[in-house]
Amino acid sequence: MPDRRTSGAAHDEREEEQVHFMPVFDEEGVDSVFWFSFFAGRSPHRTQGGPDLDMTSYSIVKLLDEKHGIPSSARAYPDLPWEPKEAFHALAGRHAALG
Repeated sequence: MPDRRTSGAAHDEREEEQVHFMPVFDEEGVDSVFWFSFFAGRSPHRTQGGPDLDMTSYSIVKLLDEKHGIPSSARAYPDLPWEPKEAFHALAGRHAALG
């Protein structure tokens, strides 16, 4: 039986990464932002062996479990149970640019 939370949905990190409110922050002179969810503990990212529950979360990193399907050689942090999403890098770049 398909998981109703993810059935028919496509995970699109490029869309997540497009932080649409950043131009408003620039216009208003906001120096910094805080993302409210680092990872979703009950929503692991999976490419095989089950639904990708991460697509239902607001997390800034992908929580990995034993079914994530990402080889260690392709991971930024192979010793940690998470990987940064594109939105993580977008916000990091934003803060780096602010100096």
